[in-house]
Amino acid sequence: MKQFIKLSHISALTILVVGCKDPSCTKTMDFGLFTLEVPYKWQQVKQNGIDSYVGAISVDKIDTLYFDLGMYSNSLTEHNIEVITRQMMEESATDSSDYITVKDMPILDFDLDADLYRKQNVSWDTIDNRRAKIVFPRISGKGTTGIYIGSLWGDSSKVRFNLYGANLKAQTEEDLLKAIKTLRFYKRNIDNEEN
Repeated sequence: MKQFIKLSHISALTILVVGCKDPSCTKTMDFGLFTLEVPYKWQQVKQNGIDSYVGAISVDKIDTLYFDLGMYSNSLTEHNIEVITRQMMEESATDSSDYITVKDMPILDFDLDADLYRKQNVSWDTIDNRRAKIVFPRISGKGTTGIYIGSLWGDSSKVRFNLYGANLKAQTEEDLLKAIKTLRFYKRNIDNEEN
């Protein structure tokens, strides 16, 4: 029996020291006001916010995710798309980085569907009994992947939440979209827990 106990302690220590090499291994990250089930290798990075609770999650040397819980959290809405023709750009010496440039404009402006040129897809879901906007790139690796909740503690609440990453690798996008579904929120005073 003693030998069995010794072996089980050694096995447990080996798992703790070596970590989980299996990519399907997950862990629960606890951020005080919310928890999230994530791949085992993801690591919490503390950050300081001025008017909200912010932080980051280091995925690897390339990808990092950010969250913001507060009154001014970004809604992850893609900026309005402005489309111009090459001729218009040349005539006005406009910086093309601010616009989508097309060869020819349709005869009538209202024939142009700016959504053809957006980088993001948007879907709506219910996460932890909250209405949530989920954003993800149309072309993997080019755009924002994340979640936005406009009212975290109820209809009159001004507290918002987002968790997102930009230009993520395909695997990180997939892992983040999966992790978003595991979000659970807890209304606590985070300042009291840190002291």
